[in-house]
Amino acid sequence: MYYHLLCTKAQDKAYIAHTSDSLIRQVVRYYRRRKDPKHLPKALYYAGRVYRDLGDAPQALEFFQRATETAKGSTNHKLLSLAYSQMGMIFLYEDIYDKAPEMFRKAYHYNTLAKDSAGMVYRLRDIGRSFSTLKQADSAIYYYKKADELAESIGNLHLRSVVNSELSGYYTELERYEEAYEAIQITLLQPRNRNLFPFYSNLAYYYEHNNQLDSATYYYSQLLLADNYIYKQEGYKGLYRIARTKRETEKAFAFLDQYLAYTDSVQDMNQAEAVSKANSLYNYQLNQEENRKLKRKSFKEKRLNIFLGAVSAFLLVLFIAYREYHKRKEQAKHIHLEKFKKIQEEQYKSSQAQIKKNEQEIKILEASLQEAIASKDELRQSLLKAQKEFIEKSNEHIEAKQRVEEQNRINLKSTNIYKKFQRAASKEEENARENKIEDADWQELSLVINNTCCQFTQRLHELHPMKDIEVKVCLLIKIGLSPQQIATITIRSKQAITSIRKRLYKKVFNEEGSTEQWDSFIHNL
Repeated sequence: MYYHLLCTKAQDKAYIAHTSDSLIRQVVRYYRRRKDPKHLPKALYYAGRVYRDLGDAPQALEFFQRATETAKGSTNHKLLSLAYSQMGMIFLYEDIYDKAPEMFRKAYHYNTLAKDSAGMVYRLRDIGRSFSTLKQADSAIYYYKKADELAESIGNLHLRSVVNSELSGYYTELERYEEAYEAIQITLLQPRNRNLFPFYSNLAYYYEHNNQLDSATYYYSQLLLADNYIYKQEGYKGLYRIARTKRETEKAFAFLDQYLAYTDSVQDMNQAEAVSKANSLYNYQLNQEENRKLKRKSFKEKRLNIFLGAVSAFLLVLFIAYREYHKRKEQAKHIHLEKFKKIQEEQYKSSQAQIKKNEQEIKILEASLQEAIASKDELRQSLLKAQKEFIEKSNEHIEAKQRVEEQNRINLKSTNIYKKFQRAASKEEENARENKIEDADWQELSLVINNTCCQFTQRLHELHPMKDIEVKVCLLIKIGLSPQQIATITIRSKQAITSIRKRLYKKVFNEEGSTEQWDSFIHNL
């Protein structure tokens, strides 16, 4: 039975949905009969998890409640925290919002006793979430910020990203866009590997309401890749609004049709969910009656020889874990290559090489045009002229973009923060104290370069997760400092800076390269 309990726990921890309650019911009966103070609370808790996966909220709530009653007075603070947290989640799911904050506060209390700082961050986040459902904005934001402050104090960037991702969406919902932007920036510091669609939703809504329609269009389009109809519905609705704003009537109607189709699907899902909730309540009442009958009967349970089953299950879990590890590794590699190819394509489209290629195509079109004129083929003449004008306009657009980029570089060099870093790199003793680089200076330099070079640091992190020192080195390369000057500012040796640049090239390009190649790539990024 202990083995069955461990298997249920492992399945739960691996986010594998439970599909049957037969095993956990045996485990609960076994430990209840033995009155085991150590394993019975765990068995009751995981019974609650099983019934939650099965959509039986009343049963799940009862088992979580039994787990808290059985474990109360023990030192198993983490289990108590988990049980109260699950009860709070069920209250939110069942739209019983006013009871949720109390459950999450109790969960936070036991996280504190367990000295589980990560759990404390999640519970503060959950309290904030429950107040947001109650439309109590001040309380919600207060607890979200407390969660963020705690995550920052323990130096956990992942937890800060989780909290600020949710907080940015809430700020956007409240139309507090400046605060939403700040929360988004914190979220972007940590690469996200799982469950990206809520984050895409926040970004899309934020960019749309700040009139950055191209960015909004990109993230709304990403929502269309979700398996969840609700995200697809939201994506088409956002694309419809943007197309309507741009007066792209044909696109607007196409998006509207898709939005209405998914709206019908979502309504069907909601109706099915309502029916499921009603059925679970009815089944719960039947189960209670059955339990009362079973309690009046006594029976002996047969013990099974589970050694071979245990070995087989263990090997199966190892195999699945090994396969999933390599699968995720390959997926991450594929995503990285796609992002890198996209950046290379964007760089090429704005390069002199693209202009020269276009000029060669123009010459070919001009020769073809002369042939069409000679043969008096007016239809071909019209088509060739249109193609030529299109390519010429493309070159004009590239040249205009290059002029804008050049002006941005000039503007960057005129900023106070740029000049401060240049002075700091000069090693002038009399200005050493005045030009000392603080954390705020790094943040300002990052902000100025991001505004000048189209979210430079965000694109760096999209290429590959980077450490703080690696980002700083890239920022200093971007403003034209030499390796020796970079070493001076970062208080590292020149050899260390060389090693960082080579390491970054290998991370991004997946091959050995020179420091000069990396510097050139950063200058063009």
